[in-house]
Amino acid sequence: MKKQGWLLLFLSAVLYALPFLYSAALWWLIFIFLVPSLYITRTENLSFVHGYVWAIVVFTLHLHVGISVVANLAGHWWWIGILMGMGMVLCQALAPAILFWCTTMMVHFLLVRSSIIRLLLWTAALALFIFWTDQYCMRIFGDNGYPFMHPLLPLAQHPSLLQFLPIVGKQLLLLFFLLVPVSIVIVLWYKSYASILLCIISFMPWIWWGMHQPKHENQPDWYKKIGSLPCMIRAHTPRGVLRILVQHLKKLTAIYPEVSIIIMPESALDKVENETLNKLHESHMEKQLHLIFGACSCENGNYYNSLYWIHNGSLQARFDKKHTMLMTECLADWMNVDWLRKIYFKDGISMTRSCNERKSLHISESIAFVPYICSELFFNEYPDDCHPDTPIIVIINDTLLIDSYMQELPLLLAQCKAIQWRRNIVYVSYRVSVFIDKRGMIKMINE
Repeated sequence: MKKQGWLLLFLSAVLYALPFLYSAALWWLIFIFLVPSLYITRTENLSFVHGYVWAIVVFTLHLHVGISVVANLAGHWWWIGILMGMGMVLCQALAPAILFWCTTMMVHFLLVRSSIIRLLLWTAALALFIFWTDQYCMRIFGDNGYPFMHPLLPLAQHPSLLQFLPIVGKQLLLLFFLLVPVSIVIVLWYKSYASILLCIISFMPWIWWGMHQPKHENQPDWYKKIGSLPCMIRAHTPRGVLRILVQHLKKLTAIYPEVSIIIMPESALDKVENETLNKLHESHMEKQLHLIFGACSCENGNYYNSLYWIHNGSLQARFDKKHTMLMTECLADWMNVDWLRKIYFKDGISMTRSCNERKSLHISESIAFVPYICSELFFNEYPDDCHPDTPIIVIINDTLLIDSYMQELPLLLAQCKAIQWRRNIVYVSYRVSVFIDKRGMIKMINE
């Protein structure tokens, strides 16, 4: 392939990353990221090598923050984190490389001469790559897919663009989305009035949806009762934890006297001791509060990432996380060796996936929430609960993503989930705390 072809492949990979790296300003580039790679399919037969190089660039750009986190977690053994991260990229790039080779073989086997049919075959191949990445690319590491690379994600910057998501589903909306780059390529190839008309038609629904923003509806009655306390409390003794916690609670309720439900992010406390609960009950708070927060728990020698609901100093419910994140909470089974576990986890202790039922938290007769902890929301394609009409509380620990573009993506994905699942979501992280309605519109908590 000529240099121009390689440049277009590289441009396609970069355009794929930019709407995620700078989603607030460049989200719209996602509509054209496939144009350069599809454009060259008219004259070039893309091989395994072309697909492998393209995928390496794509995964490196999308996963570089994750690789940096894995390296930093390893401390003095940072180079092990770099090697594992790059190994993951090289491994993940094999699937799209095989897909490129199979598509080229199909074109040759079927003796395809029509440029349009070639274009459709390659579009289908790239759609399959997107589906595989979203649903299956992490299977080798004991997980499912990686949803933070899906092309529909940047569109959550303008939730009205996704208003058909709960109606047609993510896969059909993706195919509808791919009509845009396909029509642009046809215009570049043929430069005819018919191709221009086709391009306009493919753009019109997205322009229409973008111009018709959903009207702001009244928030539910419980919205004003919710406050967030985005801080991580650590002290040498339970008494020290309690003192800091009570200070924060009193300050928050003084500023927002209507607040009666306070939510703290994932891992806000290290561990919850009975002494802490008893002292909290005796702390002479001026009002009785519902406190929901994340902390570690231990049971039968297993450590869990848990969500606690405490009222009046009494533990009302505890939910243990059912999904664990690779490297930050656990290792894949084939990676779970002593020396690597000691590098990444204090005392070699990793988190365990629980199998507890996800029950709703009935704060009162009229207020209930379903708890989700961080990745449980993001890595479930469908709701993992039996309460479709109950709002979701999701607590996030995004401290490892500070000052990176990745801090923005979890919120965008939460907006997508709110639209896709038609659920109100209370999203609380260390960076931002918001209420997300069923249409993906957000409103700040503690505004």
